[in-house]
Amino acid sequence: MIPISNKDEIRSHTALRGLAALIVVLVHFRSFFHPSIHPDEVTFFLAKGYLWVDFFFILSGFVLSYVYGIEHPERRTFRDVTHYLIARFARIYPLHLMSLMAVFLFFIIVALISWSRNETFCCVFDGSLRSAESLLANLFLIHAWGMFDWVTWNFPSWSLSAELFCYLIFATLLTMDGSTRKLALIALSCTMLLYYGFCLVTSGDLDENFRLSVVRAASAFSIGIMLFLGRQTISALSEKCLTYIQITASIALLLALHFGVADVISISLMALIVLVTWEDRGSLCNWLATRYIHAIGLFSYSIYMWHYLIKFIAQKDWEYYTGLPLQSSIPGSVIFVACLTCSVIPISVWSYRSLEMPARRWVSIQLNGLLETKYAPRYT
Repeated sequence: MIPISNKDEIRSHTALRGLAALIVVLVHFRSFFHPSIHPDEVTFFLAKGYLWVDFFFILSGFVLSYVYGIEHPERRTFRDVTHYLIARFARIYPLHLMSLMAVFLFFIIVALISWSRNETFCCVFDGSLRSAESLLANLFLIHAWGMFDWVTWNFPSWSLSAELFCYLIFATLLTMDGSTRKLALIALSCTMLLYYGFCLVTSGDLDENFRLSVVRAASAFSIGIMLFLGRQTISALSEKCLTYIQITASIALLLALHFGVADVISISLMALIVLVTWEDRGSLCNWLATRYIHAIGLFSYSIYMWHYLIKFIAQKDWEYYTGLPLQSSIPGSVIFVACLTCSVIPISVWSYRSLEMPARRWVSIQLNGLLETKYAPRYT
C-alpha cells in the first residue's frame, strides 16, 4: 500500500475543495437575506449550490485513486485494505462525531431554555429532521443510505455518510485483481451513466431524491476514478494550452450554474476542471496554489462541518440577545451574512488545529497500533 506521505499533494485540488466549501456556506446562509433580496431570481448560482457536494465526490474519487494507485493491477492484502479503511475512518469520523454531539447539545440547551420559560421541554426531537432513529443512524454514519427522506441533525453530514459508502466501494476495488477490477469499474461506469441519463431525461435536480444519495455519490466518485485513469491525456498539453482550457472551463461552469442548465452539464464541467488541474500546471493552478487560497482548502472539512451549527445558533439566538430582527433591513441582512460567513473561517481554523487534526492522528495511531499488534510476529 502506498502511504499518503509518499505522494505529492495536489495543491490545486485542496484549494478547489476549500472554495467549494465556502460556496456551500453561502448557499445555506442566503436564507438570512432580507425578503426583498431574491438572489435566486437573479441567478441560479446559489440555487444550484448543491452541485458543489458532487464536486467533493469527484475530487475524492480522483485523489484516492492517486494516493492508493488504483491503476496498479495487483490485489491488495487484507492488512493493506484495513490500513486504508483506518485512514479514511480517522479522516472523517472524529470531527463528524464531535459536530454531531455539538448539535445534539445545542438542541438540549434550547429545550432547557424553553422549559425554563414555558415549562415545556421541547425541540430536541421533532420527529422528522431530528429523531432517535436518525440520531443512531448518524452515529453509525449510515443516515444517507436510503433510510430517510431528507437530511437529519447536522445536515451537511449526509455527504460524509455517502462518502463512507464510496470508501467501501473503493476498498472492494482494492481487494480485486486487474481483470476483476476492470469489470467492477465497468459496472460502476454503467451505473453512473444510467443515473445521469435518468437525471437528464427527467430534467430532475440531483438533490431531488435524498434516498438515492449513495447512488449520486458513487456516480460522482466513479467520475473521479475514471478521470484519474485517463489523466495522461493532458500530460502532453503545454502550460499555455492548459491555462486556456482551465479558464474556459471555469467560465463555462460559472455560466452553466448562473443559467441553471442541466445538472449533468455542470457536473461534466466540474470533472473537466478536476482533470486539467491535477498536475498543478497553468495559471489557474498557480492562483489556487497561493498560500491563503490553499489554506482555505486545508480548513475546508471544518468549514463544512461547523457552518450549519453556526446557522442554527444565529437563527435561535441573534434576535433574542440583540433585539434586532435578522432581516430588518437590506444592508443589515447583507452585513449579517457577510459577518456570519467570515466567522466560519476562524472557527474552522481553530477546529482544524485543535480538534480535527489531533483527533485524526490519535485515532489513526490507536487503530493502526492495534492492527500492527495483531500482525506482529509471535516468538515462542
